[in-house]
Amino acid sequence: MSGDGNGASPTPPTRILTRPDADVPVLLTSLASAAITSGSSEFALRQDTRGAPLEWGGVYAQGVRLTGPWRVRITVPGGSVELGASTLQRLAVYPWAAVSSHAGPSVGIVQTIAPFDDPPGVLRRLILTSTSDEPCAVHVESELIPYLAPVLIEGIKPYEYRVSTNAAAVHVHSHGAAFALAHDPLPTALELSGAPWLGGTFTGEVATLTAHYGLVLPARGTGQIAWVVWGGLKRTVDAAPHAGSLALAERAERIERGAQAWTAWRQGTPHLRFPDAPWLEEAYRSARDALRGLYTAPSPDLTGVVAGYPWYATIWCRDLGWMLPALIWLGDHEWAERSLRSVFRFQARSRLPILSAAAGELPMQISPGPIFLYGTSDTTLYYPPLVAQLVAHGGRPELSTELYPVLERIAAWGEAKVDAGTGLLSNGNELDSMRGAAQLVGKVHYGFDAHDTTIWDSADRRDHAVDVQVLWIRALEALARTAATVGKTAAADDWQVAATRTTRTFVERYPWAAEGYLYDSLHHDGSPVRHVRPNALRAVSAGLLGPDLAQSVVLRASRPDLTTDWGVRTLSASDPTYRPTAYHEGQVWSVATAWAADAAFAAGQVDLGMRFLRSLADRFRVEGGYGHECYRGDRAEPYDSCFLLGLSIAPFLTTIFERLWGLTIDLLGRRITAAPRFPATWNSAKLNGLRIGGGHLDLDWRPGQLAAIWSGTDPIDLVTSSGITRLTSGPATTVQLAVSLDRAPI
Repeated sequence: MSGDGNGASPTPPTRILTRPDADVPVLLTSLASAAITSGSSEFALRQDTRGAPLEWGGVYAQGVRLTGPWRVRITVPGGSVELGASTLQRLAVYPWAAVSSHAGPSVGIVQTIAPFDDPPGVLRRLILTSTSDEPCAVHVESELIPYLAPVLIEGIKPYEYRVSTNAAAVHVHSHGAAFALAHDPLPTALELSGAPWLGGTFTGEVATLTAHYGLVLPARGTGQIAWVVWGGLKRTVDAAPHAGSLALAERAERIERGAQAWTAWRQGTPHLRFPDAPWLEEAYRSARDALRGLYTAPSPDLTGVVAGYPWYATIWCRDLGWMLPALIWLGDHEWAERSLRSVFRFQARSRLPILSAAAGELPMQISPGPIFLYGTSDTTLYYPPLVAQLVAHGGRPELSTELYPVLERIAAWGEAKVDAGTGLLSNGNELDSMRGAAQLVGKVHYGFDAHDTTIWDSADRRDHAVDVQVLWIRALEALARTAATVGKTAAADDWQVAATRTTRTFVERYPWAAEGYLYDSLHHDGSPVRHVRPNALRAVSAGLLGPDLAQSVVLRASRPDLTTDWGVRTLSASDPTYRPTAYHEGQVWSVATAWAADAAFAAGQVDLGMRFLRSLADRFRVEGGYGHECYRGDRAEPYDSCFLLGLSIAPFLTTIFERLWGLTIDLLGRRITAAPRFPATWNSAKLNGLRIGGGHLDLDWRPGQLAAIWSGTDPIDLVTSSGITRLTSGPATTVQLAVSLDRAPI
């Protein structure tokens, strides 16, 4: 921040609250930790979870929830106050810290909350300023609830803890997870579950951990008290038991370091200007920051982007598959590559029934510990196109060579799932092997019983779900491109033939004439599953349909039974099985809205595409820059929903680059394609700093022309409606566009 010790910053905060709001989530993250507080500046946040409200406030690190709510009470001779709604005057939220001002009797308080990477944890610092003309004795009481459960275990925590003290910290651990509470100054007294504790070692139930501290403030003077709660895995705490004390000693520098890291990352991303749509600029910036807030590197060998908060704060590989294209467009090729490598480390090399893994399959979920699970129909299919896209944007064919064996195993996994009778990829019943294996060792329940594990996994879409076929076709096409890159000509030909054959079958069998749409799935016997879901839109985006059918599918999806003012439902409201609060049978999902926007632009429906983007942008604005997972199908109200989900924001970002700007990057072929599709009422748009390999691209659009500046050392071709223009490093090159691209058909 600015380093003045009071939490001021030359960078404007992303959100300012001047009145408390306990229902507003505040999320602060580092690469290994997170703080969840509320708009009342308290470590407390109640959220509906699976039909019931649960408390999610606290400190998180390494995929473990370290604490529940954390209360601080301040007592002075004039009275006693608890930091929170009753004292809050102002709350400023930055991506790297939250700074709140509070008023108490005879004392003013500035609180700073900041997450740290090393050690993985959260700083809480109070600067207290006396308003008295006499020295002021201050008593501070800190009470937190130990948790130490993986975030996937919602609302459940261990019964027994082991608590110990050393000269500078209190350590708490249970079942391989641990946290340490470091403090400055040292406490004058400790309590466990409200009973005095002299320190040493205690084993048993612990409802609360309370510490008392004493300060004397000079007349009109200031004093500080600070804590770091850090940990995650017990081995992390054991390896560096005094890391929290070191972080406290360097707390100002650590906060400044976090601010600098965020600022540097922002500066490295593209900057967009839409003078005719300032709401879109704002939404881009908030979605970009929200996505960066999900970055995670909880251990040295694990990098990625967590799915969301509060209860999906680990790496879900399907969600990562949706998020990595946005990272690539934002220019963070290194993080995308590290994320791919993390996932590929866990590729199953053989059948693992207890984990529901087939040979070649990629995991569904990974986190430190390790915790990992397989058994999805679609997760693995996202990764061949991701490799191809990263190589195309970075211009590194050696990455294709290195990762080709991983892709070969993915191809073998997919080919084994192709139904010989239909020629389509099969999905459904992936969890059967896991359930069968679990029965041999005891009774294990893996959550709700899923018919299959596609994106709407509690809905029965077994056999040949429409979106799974689209993913398989795109995977085959990407496999063919990568094989050609590494000189595997025969394999490239085989995979391209398979892609063409599957596309032909898809186009012949999925059109639903009565609805002007596509069937949601096909059974092995050829009978269709007639549900109107947004999944069919993925075929439009993939370019599998002719112009007339593509238009029909997009327009059918835009009708009010599927599309609401706040987004797109997972199932048509006219379907007999529709329920507005059902997770996969009628709720509005942000990712489905992004699918609709992408498909609308692909079909040439620019105004409709902008309508879907505006719907998402409105949600981001209302939610303070976050993007909820889903909403009720009958009103714009989040329901059983993470308040921030990566798959709710990343596809929005990707659509801006790939559809609104119409960009395709092929650095191996030294080619950039630009086919912008802006509304007819727009007069200008700018994109600066798009990273492509070792160079950057700036674009300046006006109706009928496009100016481009390329900073790379080698020339590159710009392909537009006017043909091919060679770009060399230097001044802008202006291209006169041959047609009004924003209204051009596909």
